[in-house]
Amino acid sequence: MHVLVTEARFGDAAATARELREFGCEVSTCHTEIGLCKALAPGSRCPLDLVAGVDLMVDVRSADEVLTAREFGTVCAVRARVPVVVVDADPDRWPTLPIGLENRAAAIRGRRLAATCGSWMRARRMSGGEPR
Repeated sequence: MHVLVTEARFGDAAATARELREFGCEVSTCHTEIGLCKALAPGSRCPLDLVAGVDLMVDVRSADEVLTAREFGTVCAVRARVPVVVVDADPDRWPTLPIGLENRAAAIRGRRLAATCGSWMRARRMSGGEPR
């Protein structure tokens, strides 16, 4: 499963990305280490443009209702018809869905993210597809 991760603030997604990798997911991020959108970075490209594609966008946030510039990748994912899940940076809290994503993203607790990915991979295997 290829998961694209973005975050509201620097560092919000570090633990989530690490957990997803430990679970066996391929994890990409929307930004370079210095915070530049990968579609705009020299010698780089947006993971949504890769031939293999992205199966799920995860937005990790410690912010309020307003979408931050670092979360604009969620808009790209919605436009690319990639499912979007929003989690709080604190895995025990329910996230606040940013204004505009209320009907376009699912809010789950971070502790449920691995189970959600596992369900997706099982469903894909049952339908004859191979998980990435």
